[in-house]
Amino acid sequence: MLLMCVSLLVDAAQQLPKSGSEKSSIALTKSAKADLESAQQVKQYPSFKQKKAQIAIIIDDIGNKRADAEAFALPEKVTFSILPHTSFSTQFSTYSYHQGREVMLHMPMESLHGEALGDGALLASMYPNEVERALLLALESVPHAIGVNNHMGSKLTQITLQMNAVMDVLNNNKLYFIDSRTTKFTKAHQIAQQHGVATAQRHVFLDHYANEAFLEKQFEQLVRKARRNGAVIGIAHPYEISIAFLKKKLANLPDDVELITVSEFLSLGGEDISDSFEQPRLANKSIQTTTDTAPE
Repeated sequence: MLLMCVSLLVDAAQQLPKSGSEKSSIALTKSAKADLESAQQVKQYPSFKQKKAQIAIIIDDIGNKRADAEAFALPEKVTFSILPHTSFSTQFSTYSYHQGREVMLHMPMESLHGEALGDGALLASMYPNEVERALLLALESVPHAIGVNNHMGSKLTQITLQMNAVMDVLNNNKLYFIDSRTTKFTKAHQIAQQHGVATAQRHVFLDHYANEAFLEKQFEQLVRKARRNGAVIGIAHPYEISIAFLKKKLANLPDDVELITVSEFLSLGGEDISDSFEQPRLANKSIQTTTDTAPE
Protein backbone atom coordinates (compact mmCIF):
# COMPACT_ATOMS: atom_id res chain seq x y z
CA MET A 1 0.00 0.00 0.00
CA LEU A 2 2.82 2.40 0.90
CA LEU A 3 4.54 1.68 -2.41
CA MET A 4 1.34 2.48 -4.31
CA CYS A 5 0.85 5.72 -2.35
CA VAL A 6 4.40 6.84 -3.05
CA SER A 7 3.97 6.19 -6.78
CA LEU A 8 0.65 8.05 -6.91
CA LEU A 9 1.98 11.01 -4.92
CA VAL A 10 5.09 11.28 -7.06
CA ASP A 11 2.97 11.28 -10.20
CA ALA A 12 0.80 14.02 -8.74
CA ALA A 13 3.84 16.03 -7.63
CA GLN A 14 5.29 15.88 -11.11
CA GLN A 15 2.13 17.54 -12.46
CA LEU A 16 2.48 20.52 -10.14
CA PRO A 17 3.58 23.82 -11.72
CA LYS A 18 7.25 24.30 -11.06
CA SER A 19 8.81 27.51 -9.87
CA GLY A 20 12.19 28.61 -11.14
CA SER A 21 13.93 27.07 -8.13
CA GLU A 22 12.25 23.72 -8.67
CA LYS A 23 13.46 23.61 -12.24
CA SER A 24 16.98 23.59 -10.92
CA SER A 25 18.61 20.23 -10.34
CA ILE A 26 19.51 21.58 -6.90
CA ALA A 27 16.40 22.75 -5.06
CA LEU A 28 16.42 23.65 -1.37
CA THR A 29 13.60 24.00 1.09
CA LYS A 30 13.76 27.36 2.88
CA SER A 31 14.79 25.79 6.20
CA ALA A 32 17.45 23.57 4.61
CA LYS A 33 18.82 26.51 2.63
CA ALA A 34 19.11 28.59 5.79
CA ASP A 35 20.84 25.76 7.64
CA LEU A 36 23.25 25.14 4.76
CA GLU A 37 24.12 28.84 4.37
CA SER A 38 24.83 28.96 8.09
CA ALA A 39 27.06 25.91 7.80
CA GLN A 40 29.00 27.38 4.89
CA GLN A 41 29.80 30.46 6.96
CA VAL A 42 31.37 28.40 9.75
CA LYS A 43 35.16 28.69 9.61
CA GLN A 44 35.94 27.13 12.98
CA TYR A 45 34.29 24.21 14.72
CA PRO A 46 33.30 25.32 18.26
CA SER A 47 31.84 22.96 20.84
CA PHE A 48 28.13 22.26 20.60
CA LYS A 49 26.00 24.35 22.93
CA GLN A 50 22.54 22.80 22.55
CA LYS A 51 21.02 21.12 25.58
CA LYS A 52 19.91 17.88 23.98
CA ALA A 53 22.14 15.30 22.36
CA GLN A 54 21.39 15.33 18.64
CA ILE A 55 21.53 12.57 16.04
CA ALA A 56 21.34 12.92 12.27
CA ILE A 57 20.59 9.75 10.32
CA ILE A 58 21.24 9.11 6.63
CA ILE A 59 19.69 6.17 4.77
CA ASP A 60 22.14 5.21 2.02
CA ASP A 61 21.52 3.17 -1.15
CA ILE A 62 18.00 4.45 -1.76
CA GLY A 63 16.72 3.89 -5.30
CA ASN A 64 17.95 0.45 -6.24
CA LYS A 65 14.56 -1.19 -5.86
CA ARG A 66 10.90 -0.31 -5.42
CA ALA A 67 10.86 -1.78 -1.92
CA ASP A 68 13.14 1.06 -0.78
CA ALA A 69 9.95 3.15 -0.65
CA GLU A 70 9.24 1.55 2.73
CA ALA A 71 11.81 3.99 4.11
CA PHE A 72 9.36 6.86 3.50
CA ALA A 73 7.61 5.73 6.68
CA LEU A 74 10.59 7.03 8.68
CA PRO A 75 10.43 10.54 10.20
CA GLU A 76 10.98 13.31 7.68
CA LYS A 77 14.12 14.49 9.48
CA VAL A 78 15.83 11.30 8.32
CA THR A 79 17.88 12.19 5.23
CA PHE A 80 17.81 9.97 2.13
CA SER A 81 20.98 9.48 0.09
CA ILE A 82 19.85 8.32 -3.35
CA LEU A 83 21.91 6.40 -5.89
CA PRO A 84 22.08 8.00 -9.35
CA HIS A 85 20.93 6.55 -12.67
CA THR A 86 18.62 3.88 -11.21
CA SER A 87 15.02 3.15 -12.12
CA PHE A 88 13.82 5.02 -9.04
CA SER A 89 16.43 7.78 -8.58
CA THR A 90 14.33 10.67 -9.87
CA GLN A 91 10.99 9.35 -8.60
CA PHE A 92 12.17 8.84 -5.03
CA SER A 93 14.09 12.12 -5.00
CA THR A 94 11.02 14.03 -6.17
CA TYR A 95 8.77 12.42 -3.59
CA SER A 96 11.31 13.05 -0.81
CA TYR A 97 11.43 16.72 -1.76
CA HIS A 98 7.65 17.11 -1.73
CA GLN A 99 7.57 15.24 1.57
CA GLY A 100 9.87 17.93 3.01
CA ARG A 101 12.75 15.50 3.42
CA GLU A 102 16.39 16.35 2.72
CA VAL A 103 17.89 14.56 -0.28
CA MET A 104 21.52 13.69 -0.91
CA LEU A 105 23.26 12.12 -3.88
CA HIS A 106 24.90 8.83 -2.92
CA MET A 107 27.76 9.09 -5.40
CA PRO A 108 29.46 5.82 -6.40
CA MET A 109 33.24 6.08 -6.15
CA GLU A 110 35.90 3.52 -6.93
CA SER A 111 36.83 1.13 -4.15
CA LEU A 112 39.98 -0.85 -3.53
CA HIS A 113 38.21 -4.15 -4.06
CA GLY A 114 36.68 -3.80 -7.51
CA GLU A 115 33.01 -4.03 -6.50
CA ALA A 116 30.38 -3.22 -9.10
CA LEU A 117 29.59 0.46 -8.79
CA GLY A 118 26.71 0.98 -11.19
CA ASP A 119 26.38 3.61 -13.91
CA GLY A 120 28.21 6.91 -13.74
CA ALA A 121 30.72 6.05 -11.03
CA LEU A 122 33.79 8.17 -10.36
CA LEU A 123 37.03 6.32 -11.11
CA ALA A 124 40.67 6.92 -10.27
CA SER A 125 41.50 6.74 -13.99
CA MET A 126 39.31 9.77 -14.82
CA TYR A 127 40.67 13.20 -15.62
CA PRO A 128 39.26 16.03 -13.47
CA ASN A 129 36.93 17.24 -16.23
CA GLU A 130 35.54 13.70 -16.57
CA VAL A 131 34.93 13.56 -12.82
CA GLU A 132 33.10 16.87 -12.93
CA ARG A 133 30.92 15.82 -15.87
CA ALA A 134 30.03 12.47 -14.28
CA LEU A 135 29.11 14.15 -11.00
CA LEU A 136 26.92 16.77 -12.71
CA LEU A 137 25.10 14.06 -14.67
CA ALA A 138 24.53 12.12 -11.47
CA LEU A 139 23.09 15.23 -9.81
CA GLU A 140 20.67 15.63 -12.72
CA SER A 141 19.31 12.15 -12.02
CA VAL A 142 18.74 13.01 -8.34
CA PRO A 143 16.91 16.35 -8.47
CA HIS A 144 16.62 18.38 -5.27
CA ALA A 145 19.86 16.96 -3.81
CA ILE A 146 21.46 19.46 -1.45
CA GLY A 147 24.45 17.34 -0.52
CA VAL A 148 26.58 14.35 -1.49
CA ASN A 149 28.19 11.42 0.26
CA ASN A 150 30.32 8.63 -1.14
CA HIS A 151 29.06 5.16 -2.03
CA MET A 152 32.07 2.91 -1.43
CA GLY A 153 35.09 5.03 -2.44
CA SER A 154 37.90 3.54 -0.36
CA LYS A 155 40.23 4.15 -3.30
CA LEU A 156 38.95 7.41 -4.78
CA THR A 157 38.60 9.29 -1.48
CA GLN A 158 42.35 8.88 -0.98
CA ILE A 159 43.26 10.59 -4.27
CA THR A 160 43.67 14.36 -4.14
CA LEU A 161 43.31 15.13 -7.87
CA GLN A 162 39.89 13.55 -8.33
CA MET A 163 38.56 14.71 -4.96
CA ASN A 164 39.59 18.27 -5.80
CA ALA A 165 37.38 17.99 -8.90
CA VAL A 166 34.49 16.67 -6.79
CA MET A 167 34.76 19.54 -4.35
CA ASP A 168 34.96 22.12 -7.13
CA VAL A 169 31.54 20.98 -8.33
CA LEU A 170 30.08 20.97 -4.83
CA ASN A 171 31.47 24.39 -3.99
CA ASN A 172 30.19 25.90 -7.24
CA ASN A 173 26.71 24.50 -6.57
CA LYS A 174 26.64 25.18 -2.81
CA LEU A 175 26.24 21.51 -1.91
CA TYR A 176 27.55 19.93 1.26
CA PHE A 177 29.65 16.75 1.54
CA ILE A 178 29.44 13.98 4.13
CA ASP A 179 32.45 11.66 4.19
CA SER A 180 31.13 8.14 4.73
CA ARG A 181 34.64 7.18 5.89
CA THR A 182 34.93 3.88 4.07
CA THR A 183 38.66 4.01 4.76
CA LYS A 184 40.59 5.59 7.60
CA PHE A 185 42.93 7.01 4.94
CA THR A 186 40.24 9.17 3.35
CA LYS A 187 41.19 12.72 2.37
CA ALA A 188 37.66 13.72 1.38
CA HIS A 189 36.71 15.64 4.52
CA GLN A 190 39.98 17.56 4.57
CA ILE A 191 39.77 18.44 0.87
CA ALA A 192 36.16 19.57 1.28
CA GLN A 193 37.26 21.96 4.02
CA GLN A 194 40.03 23.31 1.81
CA HIS A 195 37.46 24.11 -0.88
CA GLY A 196 35.07 25.85 1.52
CA VAL A 197 32.47 23.08 1.23
CA ALA A 198 30.23 22.53 4.26
CA THR A 199 31.32 19.09 5.44
CA ALA A 200 31.21 16.48 8.18
CA GLN A 201 32.04 12.83 8.69
CA ARG A 202 30.00 9.76 9.47
CA HIS A 203 30.43 8.61 13.05
CA VAL A 204 28.55 5.28 13.22
CA PHE A 205 27.42 2.70 10.66
CA LEU A 206 24.26 1.22 12.15
CA ASP A 207 23.62 -1.92 10.13
CA HIS A 208 26.76 -3.41 8.66
CA TYR A 209 25.38 -6.63 10.12
CA ALA A 210 21.63 -6.64 9.49
CA ASN A 211 20.37 -8.14 12.71
CA GLU A 212 18.59 -6.55 15.64
CA ALA A 213 21.30 -7.23 18.20
CA PHE A 214 23.91 -5.43 16.10
CA LEU A 215 21.51 -2.56 15.31
CA GLU A 216 20.79 -2.15 19.01
CA LYS A 217 24.50 -2.09 19.87
CA GLN A 218 25.28 0.48 17.18
CA PHE A 219 22.31 2.69 18.01
CA GLU A 220 23.39 2.74 21.65
CA GLN A 221 26.85 3.74 20.49
CA LEU A 222 25.34 6.54 18.37
CA VAL A 223 23.42 7.91 21.35
CA ARG A 224 26.46 7.59 23.60
CA LYS A 225 28.60 9.57 21.17
CA ALA A 226 25.88 12.20 20.79
CA ARG A 227 25.70 12.66 24.55
CA ARG A 228 29.47 12.96 24.75
CA ASN A 229 30.07 15.17 21.71
CA GLY A 230 26.75 17.01 21.25
CA ALA A 231 25.74 15.75 17.81
CA VAL A 232 26.67 12.86 15.53
CA ILE A 233 25.81 11.32 12.16
CA GLY A 234 24.74 7.71 11.71
CA ILE A 235 24.29 5.85 8.44
CA ALA A 236 21.93 2.94 7.77
CA HIS A 237 20.47 1.22 4.70
CA PRO A 238 16.95 0.46 3.47
CA TYR A 239 16.96 -3.10 4.75
CA GLU A 240 13.59 -4.26 6.03
CA ILE A 241 15.00 -4.95 9.49
CA SER A 242 16.76 -1.58 9.64
CA ILE A 243 13.64 0.39 8.68
CA ALA A 244 11.51 -1.47 11.26
CA PHE A 245 14.18 -0.95 13.93
CA LEU A 246 14.56 2.78 13.24
CA LYS A 247 10.80 3.37 13.13
CA LYS A 248 10.57 1.97 16.64
CA LYS A 249 13.68 3.67 18.02
CA LEU A 250 13.06 7.12 16.55
CA ALA A 251 9.49 7.15 17.85
CA ASN A 252 10.80 6.50 21.37
CA LEU A 253 13.98 8.52 21.73
CA PRO A 254 15.19 9.32 25.25
CA ASP A 255 14.10 12.73 26.55
CA ASP A 256 17.63 14.09 26.23
CA VAL A 257 18.08 13.03 22.57
CA GLU A 258 16.56 14.54 19.44
CA LEU A 259 16.62 13.79 15.72
CA ILE A 260 17.96 16.50 13.40
CA THR A 261 18.62 16.83 9.68
CA VAL A 262 22.08 16.78 8.16
CA SER A 263 21.78 20.49 7.33
CA GLU A 264 20.96 21.19 10.97
CA PHE A 265 24.00 19.19 12.02
CA LEU A 266 26.22 21.20 9.69
CA SER A 267 24.77 24.51 10.89
CA LEU A 268 25.93 23.67 14.42
CA GLY A 269 29.56 23.79 13.34
CA GLY A 270 30.27 20.72 15.41
CA GLU A 271 33.39 19.06 16.63
CA ASP A 272 35.42 16.98 14.22
CA ILE A 273 35.46 13.53 15.82
CA SER A 274 38.28 12.27 13.64
CA ASP A 275 38.93 9.16 15.74
CA SER A 276 35.47 7.79 14.96
CA PHE A 277 36.70 5.33 12.34
CA GLU A 278 36.84 1.85 13.78
CA GLN A 279 38.80 -0.87 12.06
CA PRO A 280 36.64 -3.52 10.40
CA ARG A 281 36.75 -7.06 11.66
CA LEU A 282 39.31 -9.31 9.94
CA ALA A 283 40.93 -6.40 8.07
CA ASN A 284 44.69 -6.05 8.35
CA LYS A 285 46.46 -2.71 8.58
CA SER A 286 47.25 -2.40 4.89
CA ILE A 287 45.52 0.35 2.96
CA GLN A 288 44.72 -2.20 0.27
CA THR A 289 42.39 -4.15 2.56
CA THR A 290 40.43 -1.35 4.16
CA THR A 291 36.79 -2.16 3.54
CA ASP A 292 34.07 -0.07 1.93
CA THR A 293 31.27 -1.52 3.99
CA ALA A 294 32.44 -2.31 7.50
CA PRO A 295 34.09 0.74 9.06
CA GLU A 296 32.32 0.04 12.31
